[in-house]
Amino acid sequence: MSINHDIRNLLDIQDSNIHFATNCVNQKLYKGRMSKFISAKLTYIPRNCTVCGMANKDFSIIKNGTQESRISLPMVGVHRTFLLLKKQRFFCKSCSSTFVAESKVVDRFCCISNQSKSLVTLKASEAQSITLIAQDTCVSTTSVQRFINQYSQSMPKKHYDLAKHLSFDEFKYLKGRMAFEYINAKTGAILGILPTRLSRDIRDHFMTRYSYAQRCAVETITIDMNAGYEKIIRDLFPKGEDHYRQIPPSPTHQSLDE
Repeated sequence: MSINHDIRNLLDIQDSNIHFATNCVNQKLYKGRMSKFISAKLTYIPRNCTVCGMANKDFSIIKNGTQESRISLPMVGVHRTFLLLKKQRFFCKSCSSTFVAESKVVDRFCCISNQSKSLVTLKASEAQSITLIAQDTCVSTTSVQRFINQYSQSMPKKHYDLAKHLSFDEFKYLKGRMAFEYINAKTGAILGILPTRLSRDIRDHFMTRYSYAQRCAVETITIDMNAGYEKIIRDLFPKGEDHYRQIPPSPTHQSLDE
């Protein structure tokens, strides 16, 4: 079994185009902390030029030196770990351009491995602080926040249904604080509860949770006589303005009639 196979298993690197030499691991101080540096080379025969797209035929693409990158990896043991990766540089005779070898280990123009990014999202799911995640993964707090944001944006959005007839209400909870709820006025089913009744929070909730088309389909909203939701309703449900209907007010609720 070769040293390449052993180190790939140790670092959980599956790319067979990354090659390790004997005595490739060094340990030294880096920014005041003891760190491990693992040297490797990324090289292969490209199928085509990544700039012009021309196929590599009759040696139309040749090797043109290397470009070294320092890539952050998840810690091996108790020390920060970096991969000093010499990426093969290529020259395309067809377009006279150069390009660099790529690997799934790290994204293009990035110095943080995809393994480290995955570790960030894994720890974020465990409700750890950004500072602690940054310390455990050896990346900056700014990068941690960016990776979390990118991951959350890539997740498929959950679809929520919005009834055509809604009812807004308030109730007390947690030492007298007021919460906001909205329900299906026809069935009485609770559709959502917010721990605040501030206008900006209610607006943000509906804007991010429901599409414009869903909000346009709302026909009536029943509100408490003393509640000040008229402006929010006009902003959130623009098509419902012509469909508000007046109903005989009960002691606690009235229907908007715009």
